[in-house]
Amino acid sequence: MRNPLVAAALLALVASCSTAPAPGPTEQVARFTVRAGERVAGPERVDAHPGDTVRIEVTSDVDDELHVHGYDKATDLIAGQPGSVSFTADATGVFEVELHHSGAAVTSLRVSG
Repeated sequence: MRNPLVAAALLALVASCSTAPAPGPTEQVARFTVRAGERVAGPERVDAHPGDTVRIEVTSDVDDELHVHGYDKATDLIAGQPGSVSFTADATGVFEVELHHSGAAVTSLRVSG
């Protein structure tokens, strides 16, 4: 059957099936271990897009405070137990993540979009 309307409809259907949906917000989870004031596990940088949920989890060998600069998110860490902060990335830029008492640099958070 050579109906141009049927051919156009089939072409539109195939085109719509092959188009990937636009990516939406995701959850970025990054886990770190800090020993003797140094990061020994975890990425040097965490990348996120505006609207993403970011969760940063840190296990330290000493009591300390985890702090995400620019977002002013913080939590107390108990030695040997993971502690985390979670937030929506709504400010763009590069933000330092550190342990306040020891001054240990954990990572940097880059939010760009």
